[in-house]
Amino acid sequence: MTRQYAIDLAKRLYRDNRQSYYVVEDSMTQEYRVVEKPEVEKERLNRYVIFSIEWDDDE
Repeated sequence: MTRQYAIDLAKRLYRDNRQSYYVVEDSMTQEYRVVEKPEVEKERLNRYVIFSIEWDDDE
């Protein structure tokens, strides 16, 4: 998916689900995808994150 579409999708999912979402770029294909926090941590995707919207669990 395109970068802007992935960012818009992450924002919508954040509003609907009240969870953290990240947009990561696939370095091989230059495609973007939306992932949740556990996947970012498990697969160590921090260097590929181009946008994040994070939910504070303390609220």
